[in-house]
Amino acid sequence: MDTILLVNDSATLTKILSSHFQKAGYQVLAVSGAMEAYEAFIRHEVQLIITDYVLRDKDGFEVIQTFRSKKSHTALPIIVFTAMEEPAIFARCREAGANLVINKTAQTAEMLLKIEALIAEYRASMPRRSLDADLGHCIIKATTEVFRTMMQMKVLPGEVSLEKAKTRKAEVIGSIGVAGFLSGSISIFMQKSLAKKAGAAMLMTEPAALTEEELVDAVGELINMIGGNIKTELFQKTPLFDISIPSVYLGEDLQRRTVSNDLCFLVPFSYGGEEFSVEFLMITREKGGTGVQQTLLAARA
Repeated sequence: MDTILLVNDSATLTKILSSHFQKAGYQVLAVSGAMEAYEAFIRHEVQLIITDYVLRDKDGFEVIQTFRSKKSHTALPIIVFTAMEEPAIFARCREAGANLVINKTAQTAEMLLKIEALIAEYRASMPRRSLDADLGHCIIKATTEVFRTMMQMKVLPGEVSLEKAKTRKAEVIGSIGVAGFLSGSISIFMQKSLAKKAGAAMLMTEPAALTEEELVDAVGELINMIGGNIKTELFQKTPLFDISIPSVYLGEDLQRRTVSNDLCFLVPFSYGGEEFSVEFLMITREKGGTGVQQTLLAARA
């Protein structure tokens, strides 16, 4: 069953359109804002997006720009519907990459025929990679490149997992907050011995000579560079998030508090027989944003 992502903040119109689409054999994911649209797209396979031009948090033009910024989503059909008759708005949406701009007074039957044609064309084009694979690919590329260029360390990635976030323990945890269209954090979880090797290589010194303060600074710079590389690689044209100042914690038994509804992309890495992991965790909007400081607990007593 093909899935339509419907982005509209009018409950009445959403109910009407959802009913028509479902009767036509489509599954409908209905959301009221741009941020929820992106979260729904990450969690589900979507064949077509229909967005209102005016939304409560952004507008349809920005939704188009967001999805068109990724090469793997250039074929994803996007329809904008609007109550306004201004030719400039129609032209602006088409220039941004909308496949179709429809006035809200248009007949539903006509819209359904166009939806069917757009989805058929989309399926025939077969985009190269899903967003899930994009995120995993970008985490791997960003991390391996930072270790290779800054520390001359060849780290080996494992298999990417997409799962509900779990409590994670490590002796060293470095995190940066992610705020914007995506909200959450990017974190690295390491044992102290490996963190010292990486920090010493970055600072061109010996691991034994590395002070605690230098280690904190090195891990902070490490996760900052990884986060910056992920942002650049994943969203080359339209930045969907900004990153905060890194937070680094050292201890014997640190653990990260989490919430079962949070979505997590996790990639394990290894170097010289030691393992570490990089996580991209997205906080759902109802949980209130990033809160990186609140996601970490001090060492257990």
